[in-house]
Amino acid sequence: MKIKYLKIDDDVNVYVVGDIHACYTLLKEELKKIGFDYSKDLLIGVGDLVDRGDENEKCVGLINEDWFVTVKGNHEDFCIQGVSNDHVAFYHKMTNNGGEWFYKQPEDTQKAIVDVFKQLPFMLEVNYYGKKFGFVHADLPVEDWELAKEMLTSGDIIDGRDFSDHLIWSRGIVNKQYVEIAQVDNVFFGHTVLPKITQIGNCTFLDTGGVFKKYDNGYNLSIVNLKDYV
Repeated sequence: MKIKYLKIDDDVNVYVVGDIHACYTLLKEELKKIGFDYSKDLLIGVGDLVDRGDENEKCVGLINEDWFVTVKGNHEDFCIQGVSNDHVAFYHKMTNNGGEWFYKQPEDTQKAIVDVFKQLPFMLEVNYYGKKFGFVHADLPVEDWELAKEMLTSGDIIDGRDFSDHLIWSRGIVNKQYVEIAQVDNVFFGHTVLPKITQIGNCTFLDTGGVFKKYDNGYNLSIVNLKDYV
């Protein structure tokens, strides 16, 4: 799946979380703080469920929960590519990437995880309160949501790389002073670790380094209420 669409009723509380990176316990703690109701609320992830943290299997399991939906991140892609590419696996296993846990799994488990990750969309579009919200892991190489969807669907190449590759790996928008993505109300990203939630035009960056919280450096796992953006 390349693009997923959701239309969410106004009476549903929708939250968006930054990169979880195998911090399942931390996620549950933060959800408790906001009074998340697992029976009727929805949590949207911006990718990177796994690696670096210690609760990878539990975070993979989030994909099966009715109250959770996520886009694909580059660390999910690490698993997809690394299972059959020794060069990718080498970099995935490096300490800063934290993927060694994956290669310790039995081959059938690795395959099962990869099959799940392959089903995750690169782009998620949510209609909520009459607004159009976009969700992408890392970046948009064009400043038009509808054009980005067309280019992803067409398998376009930019700068010698697949369009989809830019969505999960690049860091263009986060380094700009201002950007306005056309034909969408707000787009949520993760990928780039920032000291606080950062708004650049109509783009929100949510990766505030939750996995590094254990080092007592001020980082935390950020969760926002989508109603604050309607």
